[in-house]
Amino acid sequence: MNEQAQLKEALGALLSLASVSEGMLTMDQILDACEGIGLTDKQVEMVCAYLEMNQVKIQGFAASEADKSLFRDGAAAADEEKTGADSAYFKMYLQELEGIHPYTDEEEQDLIDAMLAGDGAAKEQLIEGNLHRVVQMSQEYLGQGVLAADLVQEGNMALILAMETYVPGTNFRIHLLTEMENAMVEAIREQTGSMDAGHTLAADANALMDATEALAEELEREATAEELAEYLHISKERVETLVKISLDAMNLD
Repeated sequence: MNEQAQLKEALGALLSLASVSEGMLTMDQILDACEGIGLTDKQVEMVCAYLEMNQVKIQGFAASEADKSLFRDGAAAADEEKTGADSAYFKMYLQELEGIHPYTDEEEQDLIDAMLAGDGAAKEQLIEGNLHRVVQMSQEYLGQGVLAADLVQEGNMALILAMETYVPGTNFRIHLLTEMENAMVEAIREQTGSMDAGHTLAADANALMDATEALAEELEREATAEELAEYLHISKERVETLVKISLDAMNLD
């Protein structure tokens, strides 16, 4: 079982424990549940923030507003599901993201190197700078039985964990996108009971690359988005999204 799956299992166990403990947990209970996962102190704080936003009180601990903001959308998910309307908290979260200025491509490698050297501030900047990618990816999985708020919450947790599992020298953005996507697909499987969460972005991106090469050879020129959409039997908007994500992931120079 990978780290992400272990953490999801531990969070589920903690929520179950809280439900029979009048919504109260101790830090020792949290550490015991997460034992063996290898979480850093900051990740433990994020676990506590997640629990607090799910109505769990932790003795002797109060999560920061910055940490809770990553999961605030999930706290209103139940009301959102009942009303069918966008959560006010979720809208607020999206507005807060507009105030975060992503780092530049030139800054990325320096931040990665600093993070690998143990710089916590660099890690936080990398996390914040990729929150918009979580939201962007969540849009690709809407309409499959899981709320946007839940998808973003799962993606945010995967993003945080991905910082710890990144292997130096590999493609940083593809690593993040893969971890976020896996988390969202797993959330769909868990919440809907479906073993088929539809085509993943990775599969669609590969199909797009193949189609691009095939049409370029056939047409003797670069295919348009409309031609690619017709060839793949998907919407033009889907093609444009895949192109943007693919370029974003590969543009590390």
